[in-house]
Amino acid sequence: MLNPHKISPFTLLAAVAFLALGELLAGTRLSFVAMMSTAMICIGITYNILGGIGTMGGMFFSAFALGTLVISQFAKVFFFEAADRNLEAPQLTIEIYMIFYLCVMIGTFLFVRIRLNLPKALEPATGKQSELMYTISVSLGLIAASGILKGSEIQHTPARDLALVFSNLLLFSIVLAIETRISDTDGLHSFGIKVFIPAAAFMIIGFLGTSRGGIVVPILVYALTCYVKGFQFRRKHYITAALGIVAFVTVISPIEIYLRQFREPEKPFWERNYTILYHFATIPDWPTVAAASEEANQESAGRIIYYQRSGTFVLGRFSMIRPDSNLINACSGGYHYGFTALKTDLLVLIPYFLYKNKPVNNSSEILGRVSGVITDEMENTYPSFSAISDSYGAFEWWGVILVAMFLFPAVIIIYESIFDIRRPWGIVALGVLFTSGRETGIGGLLGVAIRAPIQLLLLSYLIGGIVRMIPMRGDR
Repeated sequence: MLNPHKISPFTLLAAVAFLALGELLAGTRLSFVAMMSTAMICIGITYNILGGIGTMGGMFFSAFALGTLVISQFAKVFFFEAADRNLEAPQLTIEIYMIFYLCVMIGTFLFVRIRLNLPKALEPATGKQSELMYTISVSLGLIAASGILKGSEIQHTPARDLALVFSNLLLFSIVLAIETRISDTDGLHSFGIKVFIPAAAFMIIGFLGTSRGGIVVPILVYALTCYVKGFQFRRKHYITAALGIVAFVTVISPIEIYLRQFREPEKPFWERNYTILYHFATIPDWPTVAAASEEANQESAGRIIYYQRSGTFVLGRFSMIRPDSNLINACSGGYHYGFTALKTDLLVLIPYFLYKNKPVNNSSEILGRVSGVITDEMENTYPSFSAISDSYGAFEWWGVILVAMFLFPAVIIIYESIFDIRRPWGIVALGVLFTSGRETGIGGLLGVAIRAPIQLLLLSYLIGGIVRMIPMRGDR
């Protein structure tokens, strides 16, 4: 049983009191602080109801709450800035946040203990099966990786859609490799060549696609696997993690932003990736890269950045309250886009062979234009909004209440009914929840609840079925 690390009532109240006092001293309006404090108390109670970070639902909720409200409010106190500054509609935004987390707390209390009679992911039963699953998974995953890199990024084809699905096998093979490494070394080591191969392949896809998330996901899966398996991190691991964070913020992220201007997603494999590699190999002096990165950040800083301090662009990605406020403000005058964005997201979920003319992109571009974050002249821009603002922008207050009370707990119920957080496919599913469930609207959350579990479940039966058909020593 994983340690839930639940929050005691005294700790929760002390933390909320600290935030409230800090924000009031920084000049935040009392009405905003009151709503923020209520939302924080609801978050803490929901966290404990879900079982803390000892359950899949607790981890998913923690990531969602941290990325939308918790990190941003602590950062505001740390920077000693008014929390209602740099928000388009501060009071309405924090009221919607408060109602959302209040309804999540109620929905969690009422429904989250329900378990559906759904098929379970097919996990390896023996060490031999685990080794064979790794070999098959990393092989198919590498083939899928090459399929993702080929062709045009903006054209959906059956081959590309399958490649995107099978790329999850790289994450699965990372988990299997870490498990084996920890077991073989009696808990002394967790990283080896078998972990490096699929992790490097996944990161290469992210690098060539100028996606910083693609670089972070394997690291996140590694950390989750080590935590679930009880691996004891030592000083060198924490030092490496700290250096990695610094390198990501100061070097990797600026380079990726610099290279993003040279992306040509409509062009074929060799031409598109040669362009990225060429500009990477011929990077000019560092001040030019830093200036290009800062310029790209500043183009959207006025509509995305929540903080006054310079150099907080990356931190802003963990403060969804600012882009959410833009969307909420745009819809506060009575305009609501209803099912427009949701319809686009649902059509994107349909497999290509069933609907060849389905939309290429999800609703992020629609929401970006409604909120004013992007303009008609901006290309290759896919802003992120949480389900909190999307539910209000689409269906007003009823959308906020229904999504929070029913859809959010439903996601947790579905995943915990299919996956076991202590097993490999459960860790992969948790990684999908972490990366896909936070920065997404209602349609994206439905995709996380429906399409992603089906894909992972089918992959588990495919790999597990192949392994069980291969005779092994000791089989009768």
